[in-house]
Amino acid sequence: MKRKKHSFTGERPIFTGSPSIVQGGFNLDVTKQRFNVGDTIPAGTLAIYDEQTRLVSVVKTAKVVEVDSDDKKIVRLLVDEFFAPCFAVGDKVAKAGAISGTFASAVSISKIEAKNEKYIITLSGEITGLAKDDVLVEVVEKSSNAAEIGEANAVTIYDVEVSEFETGIDVSADTMQYAMYERRVPPIPASQKDTTGKFLKANPHVKLTQSF
Repeated sequence: MKRKKHSFTGERPIFTGSPSIVQGGFNLDVTKQRFNVGDTIPAGTLAIYDEQTRLVSVVKTAKVVEVDSDDKKIVRLLVDEFFAPCFAVGDKVAKAGAISGTFASAVSISKIEAKNEKYIITLSGEITGLAKDDVLVEVVEKSSNAAEIGEANAVTIYDVEVSEFETGIDVSADTMQYAMYERRVPPIPASQKDTTGKFLKANPHVKLTQSF
């Protein structure tokens, strides 16, 4: 699968200018989420950083390209020239904007095929109503219910390759006078935005733009 490193000064910048970096150094939290060694967490992925633990969790999302007409548990996800989803087998997922029910009843990813510019997942069960252009999001357990992992307070700045050991990760919690190109990064659920749709709900210092 083709990979290209993101940069806010490179071939296809994801910010309109240079955002600030949260100082101090963080590691990817691999106790809360599953990751495949060697996979890439794309730049511009929504993130939740904790200054006390110095750990970062990410909001895993992907856009649906196609739901198999014969077996609706087989779903093809969008692969951009610059990024691909970073799901792992065992992740539980739901349709963004329609998360409901218990965590135990949420469907999980049982198989991932990522090759030849395609990213196809097989689910443990059908997600009712899932269709092209919908967004899949990882869900976690909260009070026995399925829920998003949390409200993002930052975004990743660069592509991050998952290491076998500690994985360092840089995030921005302030895009300064600039903004992040929303159409150039993994999909951002409406639940993560404020009422204007132009800022993260949990951090109005991260600005979004629909410009290309």
